[in-house]
Amino acid sequence: MRITALLLALVVCLGTNALAWVQESSENVSKILEPIRKVGKSGLGNLEAQKAWKQIANLTPDTLPEVLASMDASQPVLSNWLRSAINAIVEKANRDSKALPLEKITALIKDTSKPALGRKLAFEILQSADKDKAQSLIPSFSNDPAAELRREAIALLIEEGSTQKKGKKDSEAKATFRKAFMSASDKDQVDTLAKELKGLGETVDLPAHFGFVRTWYLVGPFDNTKNKGFDLPYPPEKDVKLDASYEGKEGAIKWVDFTTEDSYGVIDLNKVLGKKKEATAYAFTRINSPAEGTVYVRAGCITSLKIFHDGKQIFARDE
Repeated sequence: MRITALLLALVVCLGTNALAWVQESSENVSKILEPIRKVGKSGLGNLEAQKAWKQIANLTPDTLPEVLASMDASQPVLSNWLRSAINAIVEKANRDSKALPLEKITALIKDTSKPALGRKLAFEILQSADKDKAQSLIPSFSNDPAAELRREAIALLIEEGSTQKKGKKDSEAKATFRKAFMSASDKDQVDTLAKELKGLGETVDLPAHFGFVRTWYLVGPFDNTKNKGFDLPYPPEKDVKLDASYEGKEGAIKWVDFTTEDSYGVIDLNKVLGKKKEATAYAFTRINSPAEGTVYVRAGCITSLKIFHDGKQIFARDE
C-alpha cells in the first residue's frame, strides 16, 4: 500500500508537466469526477481515477469554482484527488500567465451552502492570488458555518482584542473577546478567549458554550467479560425505566442521577459507579427541542461506545 501511494504521488507530480488546457461544460466536469467518487478504500478503481485526475488537471481555470465545489469532507478520497488536481490547474495557470476566475472563486467562498472544504481551498487560492481581497473577506466569516473559515475571523478578533487590551481599552477588549468567544468552536481558540475574558473579570461557562450535556442518569456496571457487553442488549437498551433495578456485574444496580462539574462535560464513570474491569455502563438523558431539526451529536469516550436516540442506535464504535 505504501508503494502504491508513492507511485500515485509520482504520477501526480509528473503529470502536471504535460498538461494542455481543455474546456469542459458543467455536465462533463461532473461526469469526469465519477471514477474518483467510486474509488474504494482498498484502492480499487485507482487506474480509472488516475485517468480522471489527468482530465481534471487539464481543465481550464474557468472550471475551478465547480471543481472546488465538488470537494466534500464526507468524501475524503474524492477531495484528496481533487486537491492535487486543483493545485495542478492553479500552478499551470500561473506558469502560463492565465487569469484565475477570482470573482467566481470569491462568490464560491461567500456561498455558505457549498461544502466547507472547497470554500476553504478557494480562500487559500484567493489568498495567494489577491491577498488584500482575501483579507477583506475574513471579518465576514465570524458566524460562518464552515469552522475552517470561521477560525480565520476568530483569530483576527483575538488579535484585535489583544491590541485593545494592550491599549488599556478594557471595555472594548471585553466586547471583542466576547464576540469572538460566542462564535469560536476550536478548543484552542475557545480556551484562549475564556482566559482573556476571565482576566478581564468576565464570567465564562465553557460547558454551555460547547453545548455539553452535564446531567445524566447513570447505571452500571453490567458484565462485559470478553467484551460480550458491547453486542449484548442489556435492559436499558430495550426500555429505560429510571426506577428499575437490574442485575449487574456484582449484584443489584440502580440508576444514579449525576451532574458533572467538569468544564468539558467529562464524567468519570469509575468515580461514580465504581472502578470495575470488563464492565458496561449506560448514561441516559432527555433533551427537549422547541422544534424538529437536524442535530449534531458530539461524544467522546476512550473505550467502546454506542449512542441511541429515541431507542434507535445511531452510532457504534467497538474498541
